[in-house]
Amino acid sequence: MKKEEALQHLHDNTFRSALAESVAALERYFQQNKDQLVLEFVESFRQMLQHIDFMQNNQELPPVGFIHYSMLRTSVLDGTHTFLMEAYTEQWYWEPVECYARYDAAWVLQEVSTLIQLLDERRKMYMGIIHAADVEHMVLKEMELFCQFVTALARVAIPEVIQLPEYQQIRKADRLYIRVGEFKDISEVVYVEERIKREEKESKSLLGQSKGTFCTHETFAHMDLPRSNVDAMDLRYCDFSGSDFTDSQFRECILFGTRWVRSKLQRADFSHSLLCDADFRHADLSGAIFSYAEGQGVSADELHRVPGLLGVQFAYADLEGADFRHSRLYHANFQGANMQNAVFFEKDRERFSLSETQIQQIEWKTE
Repeated sequence: MKKEEALQHLHDNTFRSALAESVAALERYFQQNKDQLVLEFVESFRQMLQHIDFMQNNQELPPVGFIHYSMLRTSVLDGTHTFLMEAYTEQWYWEPVECYARYDAAWVLQEVSTLIQLLDERRKMYMGIIHAADVEHMVLKEMELFCQFVTALARVAIPEVIQLPEYQQIRKADRLYIRVGEFKDISEVVYVEERIKREEKESKSLLGQSKGTFCTHETFAHMDLPRSNVDAMDLRYCDFSGSDFTDSQFRECILFGTRWVRSKLQRADFSHSLLCDADFRHADLSGAIFSYAEGQGVSADELHRVPGLLGVQFAYADLEGADFRHSRLYHANFQGANMQNAVFFEKDRERFSLSETQIQQIEWKTE
């Protein structure tokens, strides 16, 4: 058997199934321990912010434009299982300042080490054809499948991070990005803070663009934009937190990972939109329309859990009179939400996770 054939045999007969089991195990752990993981992530961020503040007070660090959580492949191989946390100016890598800390990511990276150990044992069946480095390379090529859980954790933790006093007091560039990804390689934006508030006229213009327009990772937070008419736009990961969108329409939009925390959304229309991982915690959604809205994961394959890992969040929202008929938001979190006179189909009663009080508040309709 040639080396290429041996590697393919190991990949097909051991690695693929073991990788799927590792991702599934991580998803279970993430969901069962999410609250504790958020606390630990926020604390790691607090320590980084304290370090930034110390350096800025000593005139060693200009205003920060990027805070980056970087996955280190070497930390898997040496068993330290950490992410590197770095702060940069608005020039990013082109103006290097050594401001960094470590995030203990053993909860996710230990799974990678375990997978390498399994394959290292199995490779011995191939009579020396496959080496340890071959096994490591096979696993490390798939690191994005493990990093996706840290990215999701960052997204759910950010609303708490930005409330920290330590976050408020550091000096920031006009635009601050928080990113998660590979060290000086592909990374993903999980939060953007605009220090210079965009004019509401400009925001209306952006949201009024034609169907199919991409307008992702933008900030529309804390704005007064009632009666906005947004039609079939891609707005994934935009931040609408704390804004007034009363009587607005977001029909047929892609709203993956959007934030609407504490927004005013009375009678807003989200029908036919994709709401996977959208966050409506504490929002006023009285009379809102979610007919035909989709909240299930839409990953390309069974190993990619994002989007869909966080679910749609309606915790402590006001959903009085909101219409959920024909919606597919079955795994949404309704903890503490006001569901008085919200409208659902009777046939969907068992599909939603609701308290007894909420079940009594809802108007259950037949088609």
